[in-house]
Amino acid sequence: MWRVVLLVIFSGSIICQFFDCHDDPTYDPDEGILSDLQFTWLGALQYIHVKNGTPHYFRVPRVVLISRQFALTTAVDAAHIPDGYALGNVVFGDYERDEGECKLSIEDLAAGLECEPAVLLMPIADVLLHPEFKHFGVKTSIALLKLITSVKSKYMVPACLPFKNFLIGKNGKQTRDKIYHIDFASDVPRDFLDEEKELSRLSLLPRELCYLYDNPVNATVGTKDRIACTTGCGFHSGSPSFVHEHTGHWSIVSLAQGGSPCPDPLRTRRPPSPPRHILLHPYVPWITAAITGKAVGAFAKDDPFGYVMPRSSIYDHLGHRWVGHWWMGGLRCYDRGESADDIFIFYHEVFQVKPVTFTYLTYYLEISAAHDTMIICVKVGMPYQLGQPKVWQLDSPEVKVQVPLVTFSHLYKFEVEAWAYNSTESETSSPSSSTIESDSNEKAAPEDAG
Repeated sequence: MWRVVLLVIFSGSIICQFFDCHDDPTYDPDEGILSDLQFTWLGALQYIHVKNGTPHYFRVPRVVLISRQFALTTAVDAAHIPDGYALGNVVFGDYERDEGECKLSIEDLAAGLECEPAVLLMPIADVLLHPEFKHFGVKTSIALLKLITSVKSKYMVPACLPFKNFLIGKNGKQTRDKIYHIDFASDVPRDFLDEEKELSRLSLLPRELCYLYDNPVNATVGTKDRIACTTGCGFHSGSPSFVHEHTGHWSIVSLAQGGSPCPDPLRTRRPPSPPRHILLHPYVPWITAAITGKAVGAFAKDDPFGYVMPRSSIYDHLGHRWVGHWWMGGLRCYDRGESADDIFIFYHEVFQVKPVTFTYLTYYLEISAAHDTMIICVKVGMPYQLGQPKVWQLDSPEVKVQVPLVTFSHLYKFEVEAWAYNSTESETSSPSSSTIESDSNEKAAPEDAG
């Protein structure tokens, strides 16, 4: 059993760019129109008329921010521009500004002032089309849009790239789990200040249905394992589908290819072909190579992002920094995939206080885990990146956490999570590398002798 010791102290009158991606372990949205400010990495691509400068009246592809200077879209949307139009801006309707951009001081935040979201129009500096589209005519491919400058706000965190094919289960077959799909509520977003986002859940369909209606003359060029078909209808080109990892990361798994709108229920006709989605996992090496400038062959086989996931360290101050609204205490907070299979969240609590006068608080927590359970990561979610939380004695059954708050006079909320691993399982799950090396040397000895 875990226990928490809370001490409140009153004073006053009473490295790699792919690390920073959307990580929100506690957010569990329902289907329908979103009421929370989430998934701000969803944007739209505008085509601008070359003469009068107006945006296209019906074609508005969707884009996804995957790093602070690159957005992802389909190759067709980036290359096949309507006649009389040119590539315009990438628009993010829920650009979450930080306190620096809003010019708000700590005193302003303490008084209850908020930094309202804005609309960000970002010009495009370059378009990177995937080689399979340019040279081999594969229409179901992707493209990268390089923005003219990096997104500045600390709270505009990009979406995560998939480190594996989340649509394939452990049995090697398509997963039966539903995936999330996000898009703007309007077919053609105009006023992004009032534009809403709509969330839905999709199920995968058998892969054969993707090509059931294909004309042999217009058969899909390219490998068919990069396409998935789902339930639903009326998807807009470039709108993303994604999953929520157990570590809290929101990973993009596919981009909608677009297609026919939803059929009229009052008219009986043959059902349209199911919507197709471009799977992103096969393109991750090319995406990271195009962004970082590294050759695809330079990536480790077990690491599509081009770096080794960091492990825990005995130094408490390493890896402690902000990612959006979350402060990460410990290098293991960044683990994903197989590196994170051994960790689990065992403690989560929301703290809030509403003072009657100007107050300064410092929260001090002692979190203890069960026997043979080592706490390896502590995450602190706060409305602003103000102050610097601290954590001590990581990789032990008990940690100490200090959360300093600014002077404030209104309702203040923050949350704390603790992640741990079972030390007994970690010690017995896999043999050490030295043991494997000695065993291989023993097996090789008779061969050398022969």
